[in-house]
Amino acid sequence: MRRAATVAMLLMLVDGCSHMGRLRYQPQTVSPTLTHKAGEAPPANPAAMQLQPLFGDTLIGLVPGTADSSRRYLGRLHTGFTADTLNLMLFGDNRPGWRASRLSTEYTALREMFSPNLAKIGRGLVTIPWALVKGLYPDLALIRDIPDRLRKAPTAGRERQVVSAMLAKIDSLQAHGQSVAAVLNTGDLVYDGRYPSTWERFLRITRPLSSRVPYFPVAGNHERTDTEDGRENWRTATGLPVGGDRLYYCFDTADGWLRVIALDSNPIVDPGNLWTREVQIKYSAEEFAWLTERVKEHRGPVIVFMHHPPFSAGFHRVEWQRDSVLSKRRETMVEDLHKSGISIIAGGHEHAYERALLRWPDAVLIAIVSGGAGAPLYPLPPRAEAARVMSEYHVAGSTVQPADVFTAQAFHFIHLRFWFGGGEFYTYAVDDKAKATLIDKVQIDLSRYGTPKIDQFKIPIPPAKGQTSASEATEEKKNQTVHPVTKADSTASKRLLSKPAPARKTTRRKP
Repeated sequence: MRRAATVAMLLMLVDGCSHMGRLRYQPQTVSPTLTHKAGEAPPANPAAMQLQPLFGDTLIGLVPGTADSSRRYLGRLHTGFTADTLNLMLFGDNRPGWRASRLSTEYTALREMFSPNLAKIGRGLVTIPWALVKGLYPDLALIRDIPDRLRKAPTAGRERQVVSAMLAKIDSLQAHGQSVAAVLNTGDLVYDGRYPSTWERFLRITRPLSSRVPYFPVAGNHERTDTEDGRENWRTATGLPVGGDRLYYCFDTADGWLRVIALDSNPIVDPGNLWTREVQIKYSAEEFAWLTERVKEHRGPVIVFMHHPPFSAGFHRVEWQRDSVLSKRRETMVEDLHKSGISIIAGGHEHAYERALLRWPDAVLIAIVSGGAGAPLYPLPPRAEAARVMSEYHVAGSTVQPADVFTAQAFHFIHLRFWFGGGEFYTYAVDDKAKATLIDKVQIDLSRYGTPKIDQFKIPIPPAKGQTSASEATEEKKNQTVHPVTKADSTASKRLLSKPAPARKTTRRKP
């Protein structure tokens, strides 16, 4: 009897293993069938909740009629006016991991013991009993990871607590008459984007947040957008109106004053060599040319966010400077953004919090790494050493002072606030009870853009940069009216979106 039960359990686990493929949604009926008695509360339906993308239709959170896909411009947010104080949330790397991920040092020692080096063999033998103790105490991690490994879907992390803490902050803001205009995620939403089940889990956990606030992510390396399954699953799950295999885009706040630019850094940095060298160079040239145009055409401040951070003191520091092409791309990007007066550039990838100020005589660029939204945390150097490492950056003529660097190995999210002339952001660490504690606060000087007058639509008049013609001003006001039909794609847009995906190397699983 016991043997039969064991076999049955193993069959259930194998049957429940995740499979690669495409994420699909089942259409919901307009009027669900009544399955409960009158006067009783209807039963919860978690399945229906998990089958809704972040953007249930692709216009949620955006003003219809303002998008232009030829520029990969999604339009303007419905809410979020700087005259009322603009609120945004930033976080990233919420994807789950293995409970036994804390054994990374021990795993390295065990792998090295299979070498002809006697010292490494001895270190590996000593590590075996220690790794077993560390992997079993206090949470039986090695054993509890077994079902997840059979399903290829880890579940350990603090994603739920971070989402809960963000919802509490949003409730607090609403209680004081304010709202959050958008949530920005720096990538690694799921453990492996080729598996639909990982997306279903993410959407189920994220739904309480994405149903209240427009949710804008970028693709991380774990989304596996180097594969067709991963790319199509990302597009289906997010619902973002981004065509082709080029997953970068931008949008503006409701008043058009602040622009948010989302970069796709996967084929640019590509530490796993999943794209060909030719595609890396071609794609990065195209994307950075697009970035420069989107910044130059905008009159106000800009926030850029991506997955691979251009500045870091952690494990991934070397990725942007491992060859001359990447280093030059970063130099050009920062130089162009400095000229336009950018205030923030944010990344994820490092499972921790890092902040540094890059200074010029006439401007400051705030570089942020926000990768603590739930994934197992990565170790960082001690704060003094991290500050010293960050101070070695001298990109595009900027300098970093050790006093302007702050790091923390913490689960966290960031609350950004902007108004005409300035802003600030607050970084909150989140504990296992979903309690948020302030760990960092930074003031943002936006005085270079002035304090414009605004009209009844809360649109800056005149714009902070240059002059606007009467026809342009009229068009900006019209864009605040909700139109029933989205602006049609231009011929140039159709050409862009119809381009086939670049040739790639034969893909392999990224660890």
